Amino acid sequence: MAYLQVFESILLVAFGAFTLLAGSFTAYFGAGRSRKIGLGLLIVGLLAILLFASFTFGLAPGLAWVTWPRQEILYGLMGVVGATIGGILALTLFIFAIMRA
Repeated sequence: MAYLQVFESILLVAFGAFTLLAGSFTAYFGAGRSRKIGLGLLIVGLLAILLFASFTFGLAPGLAWVTWPRQEILYGLMGVVGATIGGILALTLFIFAIMRA
């Protein structure tokens, strides 16, 4: 059961983070209607992150029965952060090597 909870939490936090990123990009560079869509994406991303925090850290008293195992969730998040940093470093090295050639 813990594997499913880790999957759900990482899915929710990744959805929230990337929706926040896409929403801020769209709201900043968009014009007119797309700027409003970006603002909506920002709000949805923020709600997803708040929902993740509520499930993981028990912030909402009414949702206390849904809390996820905090230590396992943090292990999963550290895995995702490590993989992201490693991917960015590898991509940076690749781009640097291509530009130097």
